[in-house]
Amino acid sequence: MSQGIFQIIFFGMFFMGIALFIYGIVVFFSPKARGKLMSKQVQATKYMMENQKENLKDISDDLADATKDGVKTTARAIKEGLTEDDTIYCKHCGATIDSDSTFCKKCGKEQ
Repeated sequence: MSQGIFQIIFFGMFFMGIALFIYGIVVFFSPKARGKLMSKQVQATKYMMENQKENLKDISDDLADATKDGVKTTARAIKEGLTEDDTIYCKHCGATIDSDSTFCKKCGKEQ
């Protein structure tokens, strides 16, 4: 029984190999077949590029928001002055914390 399955698999793979070889020959020599193959590749590339445009836009928007928050935190620190001895600003959220604090009271992250 198992020998019959192996024979079916072997002949299936053999005929699939022959079919791929013939397809390769046809694509190599036939401009029409090559054109069809190329048009599918072009469509796939256009599809991938459209998705990448959306992903890059999302990434740039996220970076702009992160940079905007960092600039606001820095500007607030400069505006309020850095002369206060007992308060500093959290590295992560920008909240004021005591200078001897190990963790932020607002976000809980270690300083």
